[in-house]
Amino acid sequence: MEKFLASIDRRYIYIVLLLVVLFPLIRPIGLPISISSWTESFYAVIDQLQAGDIVVMSIDYSPSGGPDVGPQAVAIFDHLMAKNVKVIGVSFLAEGPPQLQQIINPYMEGRGKTYGVDFVNLGYAAGLETAIAAFNADMKRAFPVDFFNTPTNTIPLMQSVTDANDVKVVMNFATGIPGPAEWVRQLAGFSPDILIGVVTVMGPQTEPYYQSGQIKGLLSGLRSAAEYEVRAGMPGSAAAGMDAQSLGHVVIILAMALGNLAYFLGRKGGAK
Repeated sequence: MEKFLASIDRRYIYIVLLLVVLFPLIRPIGLPISISSWTESFYAVIDQLQAGDIVVMSIDYSPSGGPDVGPQAVAIFDHLMAKNVKVIGVSFLAEGPPQLQQIINPYMEGRGKTYGVDFVNLGYAAGLETAIAAFNADMKRAFPVDFFNTPTNTIPLMQSVTDANDVKVVMNFATGIPGPAEWVRQLAGFSPDILIGVVTVMGPQTEPYYQSGQIKGLLSGLRSAAEYEVRAGMPGSAAAGMDAQSLGHVVIILAMALGNLAYFLGRKGGAK
């Protein structure tokens, strides 16, 4: 037994690990996942929105942060579209508008939604926190044209909004600055609820805003995106990613256990 275990080619382990990780990415399994209070609160705010309500999604992450934060934004946008909620997309990070466009592109190709009516990508505004303040005070003045250079005042969705008081919820998906602190400061005095999605390492430093009630929900990393997909009954890429991660960990643990078993059997048999 110990000879067989010791003779296993490590390349076979790599192949098994590759197959185990790829399978759930192609065909999600839907392994059970617990829902945190952060995610539950985030979901509750979105779930109470009614058809026709308008929300803001600020996409303030770059491609490097996309794998951790992007699935959150995709899951939320899909849920909003399913509820017929209208979305104003903005960015105060230069790399943000293309990330937002990746999220809305599937809906620009059909799915019963119309750009400019159901959602809009207003593009990028320079100035970080100053630009956020300007947007909250006068959206069309802060973004005179959208991502496609269309005058904002001609876009149907923008006709019924002036400032932040005209939307129900503002969501910020970020990997740094601008991020939660800037939005919390600049939305003080305005009426919309604030929801935040951040990379995993920013979760603990953002939690005080949640505990104080300044933000109503918090998503942190890929795990939170998977939790939201499961809670919304819309499992997608994040849930599949968590399946792959979990199964990959199982293979690694089994390989370690077999390696240790081979070692102890070898010692017992007098092998070096």
